[in-house]
Amino acid sequence: MRKTTFIWILLLGVIAACGGINSACAQNLVQSFEDDFTIQSFPDEFLPDWYGNEVRSTSSRIFQLASGGLSASRALAVQPISTFDGELIIKLYPQKYEDPKIQFWARSLRNGSGSRPALVSYSFSNSLEQHYGSEMMLAENMEFANEDQEFRKFEILLTQEQKVLDSLYLKISVRYGPGSGSCARWLMDDFEFGDIEEDLDPPFVVNVRGYSANQLEVQFSERLDPVFSQIQLNYDLEGLEPGDAELKLDSLVLLTFEKELESGKSYDLSLRQVADLSGNFLRDTVVSFSFSDPTAIDWKDLVINEIMPAPREGNELPNVEYVELFHAGDKVIRTGGLLWSNSRNTVSLENYWISPGEYILLIPDRDAEPMKIFGRVIPVSSWPTLLNGGDELKIESAKGELIDRISYSSASWGGSEFSGGGYSLELVNPFLLCDQSLNLLPSQAPLRGSPGIENAVFDPSPDTTRPRVVDYFFTKENELILRFSELIQPVFSEEFLQIEEPLGLDSIWVEGDQVFLLFAEAFPENSTIQLEIAGFLDCSGNVMQRVVLQILRPSIAQEGEVFLNEVLYNAKTGSPKFVELANPTEKFLEIASWKLANINNEGLPNQIRILSERSLVMPPRSFLAISTDTNQVQLDYPMASNGNFHQIASLPSYPIAGGTVILLDPDEKVVEQFSYDDDLHHPLLQDSKGVSLERISWNSPAGLAANWHSASASVGFASPGMANSQFIPEEFESEIIQIDPPAFDPEGSNGNTFVSIRYELDQAGWVGSFRIYDMAGRMLAALAENEILATQGLYTWTGTDNLGRRMRSGYYVLLVELFDLDGRIKTIRKTIIIAERL
Repeated sequence: MRKTTFIWILLLGVIAACGGINSACAQNLVQSFEDDFTIQSFPDEFLPDWYGNEVRSTSSRIFQLASGGLSASRALAVQPISTFDGELIIKLYPQKYEDPKIQFWARSLRNGSGSRPALVSYSFSNSLEQHYGSEMMLAENMEFANEDQEFRKFEILLTQEQKVLDSLYLKISVRYGPGSGSCARWLMDDFEFGDIEEDLDPPFVVNVRGYSANQLEVQFSERLDPVFSQIQLNYDLEGLEPGDAELKLDSLVLLTFEKELESGKSYDLSLRQVADLSGNFLRDTVVSFSFSDPTAIDWKDLVINEIMPAPREGNELPNVEYVELFHAGDKVIRTGGLLWSNSRNTVSLENYWISPGEYILLIPDRDAEPMKIFGRVIPVSSWPTLLNGGDELKIESAKGELIDRISYSSASWGGSEFSGGGYSLELVNPFLLCDQSLNLLPSQAPLRGSPGIENAVFDPSPDTTRPRVVDYFFTKENELILRFSELIQPVFSEEFLQIEEPLGLDSIWVEGDQVFLLFAEAFPENSTIQLEIAGFLDCSGNVMQRVVLQILRPSIAQEGEVFLNEVLYNAKTGSPKFVELANPTEKFLEIASWKLANINNEGLPNQIRILSERSLVMPPRSFLAISTDTNQVQLDYPMASNGNFHQIASLPSYPIAGGTVILLDPDEKVVEQFSYDDDLHHPLLQDSKGVSLERISWNSPAGLAANWHSASASVGFASPGMANSQFIPEEFESEIIQIDPPAFDPEGSNGNTFVSIRYELDQAGWVGSFRIYDMAGRMLAALAENEILATQGLYTWTGTDNLGRRMRSGYYVLLVELFDLDGRIKTIRKTIIIAERL
């Protein structure tokens, strides 16, 4: 029983509210002109119950204006010209309402430089096509002059006879006014017909917030009178009067002050004499608020959180490029004026407000509509097209201050399946406070992207590990780079560094996991200076422990300081080749920019490979084996596991059948060149696979065939990253001819497999012959016959005769005969021993 009674009480309340039991409780007819016009003219409708005598899709005759309405909304526009007067007809239903009337907002816009106003009148008819009554002017002739006006509210009342009609047609005529030149453009917005209550309530303040460093945005509850709302005297900020008060979006006032306001401070704003459009005045009001500048956006407050550079047709996501921004800060920010760019173009973003924790999507303006279902969208005109293979993206303030930066490459996807499959790139954790280019992963979302929501790869796992310095190197004589174990925040000061000598620190900056130190003076070369470091933070805010480094700047390697020392061109099956360099000096040498190459058909360096994009230092009297898989080389030659190695992505092609190894300096000048083939190996070696060629002497040219020999079996047939097994001392004794070693085993059971025969003469021009004899006086091998000699040189003997036969163990004689053009003759004999195999 109680339930039935309640229903009757509710029904009686509805009947009373609607004006009686026989009255229809109808909603007012409202037209905001936001729906697209159908481009068709009378007698067809372009909107429901709306007709026009010439509706167009362009900005002429009767058309829809995209942003000229109230609050920058769409509006209806009419452009009268000398040959066209606009006519609008609206079908009304008066009988549905108790006391219906018509209200709408209108204004004029400047069109050209003419002086003609738009003349606006209205009339009624009971029929769509005929018998319209006498016309009445909506306003005075110059009400809609050819100028940019503010919107004003207009009202048309119905007669008592018209109020009871089932249907009624209102015609609004917009005519070409008197004067010269062009005529004003006339706009209408927010048309309403029905029972319209009179507005008797004054406006009130809804919200006050910062708009920029010296501006406040005051939001009112309703549309304001454009005159009273823009009087500066009506606003007072603790004794400060604004220099300008501007009405924006009809109910929002922007106050501009001559000085910047203090962020975080609480202020009182006093307001008075502000009226709405119905003439209701705001009561004197004081509003308290805390000021913050929404354009003062700190590093990483706004994060580039997801990138879709290469969308793909046929996926569930629209085939649209997008960039997702995430608000990781703690205060509301405003995007107006922010600079958004890739490596080629920069654009300014439109004005949007973003709250902490909110996502917003940057979309090309032509593609914005299908992406709105995924969240808030900022349409971007002149969209900087994202490069599929790699790009750098940045968000900066209007002053050019960096807010976030990220770069990606084809490697960021981890494979062609993802890079070509329409997958977005997502950040693992947007709350980390440094450049996160290395923390991008292809999306794991079912849609292959997660626009407008938390990333599918999101991982908030805490990082508690302190950053540490893992390496340092120099790129210039006064620029030191420290490389850390992880990414570093770009937050630092000079107090983070204490240096032993006053070199004068000019600047510090951070890029990824590297800290750059630029000094006023050159860092001393090849001497140690102490550097104490502390205070740097990783992305999670972990502070590094204080550390003391002994910094040494290496010398830039010069020609004559780095040598080709060993080459493995016929590697074991499935194993890599290698080239070894030697530094015989007492200096630390920087060789990163040096290069390896082979030779083309024209005899020029080809397939040039730089040794390293980063620093690569060789210590004094050291060796460095360069290969594409250093771990495998160490497994193949375990005796060299403690050697020095450097891995490179690819070596130049060094064919097994023979080729040329070229060493180039940073300017790509040929420093050394070695042409190899199997004939250089020991004649007793049956198979050269897995056997390197080692250089015998740095004093003799790399191109001298006798200066290379097979690596000894005693080291496993190669000595990568360590001293060669086949090497002769660099010091030369006072004798003209020097034998090293005096005894050798050609089969390599103990020591060298050959003997080196070096000579050093007092002047050039000598001619010589080098022959090997047995103890019976028979000549076995001719190493040189009447050759013109340099001032110094080298020959080797492998213990075989001229026919390649191995000689038995025992004593042999080297006979050297020298003569010059002055008739001087020298004959030298040296004993050589072929040792017994142990």
